[in-house]
Amino acid sequence: MSRHVDLHLHTTFSDGMDTYQELIAKAEKAGVSAMSITDHDNVDVYQYAYPVAEKAGIELIPGIEMSCSIDGADVHILGFYIDVDNGPLTEHINVQKKRRTERVHETSRLLAEVGVPLDAEEVLALAGEGTVGRPHVARVLMKHGHIKSFEEAFTKYIGQGCPAYIEGSTIEPAKVIGLIRGAGGIPVVAHAIYMRNDTLIEQFVQEGLMGIEVIHPGHLPDHVNHYAALAQRLDLLKTGGSDYHGKLHKEGAQVGALKVPYDCVESLKAAKATL
Repeated sequence: MSRHVDLHLHTTFSDGMDTYQELIAKAEKAGVSAMSITDHDNVDVYQYAYPVAEKAGIELIPGIEMSCSIDGADVHILGFYIDVDNGPLTEHINVQKKRRTERVHETSRLLAEVGVPLDAEEVLALAGEGTVGRPHVARVLMKHGHIKSFEEAFTKYIGQGCPAYIEGSTIEPAKVIGLIRGAGGIPVVAHAIYMRNDTLIEQFVQEGLMGIEVIHPGHLPDHVNHYAALAQRLDLLKTGGSDYHGKLHKEGAQVGALKVPYDCVESLKAAKATL
């Protein structure tokens, strides 16, 4: 059987529900040869995860998923083989952490206006030292019976167009791409289907983008074929992953379920060697 990898995974250091130990155990059980933990605007997991992955016989690739936006559209950029101790990257992560905390307090205020009490401090406590995000808000809303399902939080209260929606990061993709490149990493646009705009991808290439996440749970077979062809045309690397967050999260597949070929890692390594 050919080796497979999972290059898009989340832990409790961002909005994932599994600890890094639990996540690595699931990857081992799924037969994953290599994995990248791509927590949102956070690389703290890499202080601890390498020996656990090594014991499991799994190659661990340092990664991150960074938030940005352009023309009102949310964009997520994955960074692979980054130097997790890079100064400018660390400074950016700290700024983003502060912004996300402020966003939770503002969300709490907006929810109160529509008669839904939310204790911002409870949300922040749930996130702990990890990157706080809207999934933490959803979990607290569900805990107190304000919603019946995780998805309802996004369709009724905190999703785009809802009364407590707040725009995500206003930082432009060009800056995020530059930060990843500056940290010795390879920037890859995540779940491209969510943008529905190939012209933007072409723009990002001019700004230093090096790859497209072709295989993702949100990509149907036609989408996979489309983005594989786009990657070929634009001379971009192809990656893929489950985007696993945990059993309650609104998106993602099970760890290792998408059988992304190990060739993706070999291509990333070859590209890294040229930087």
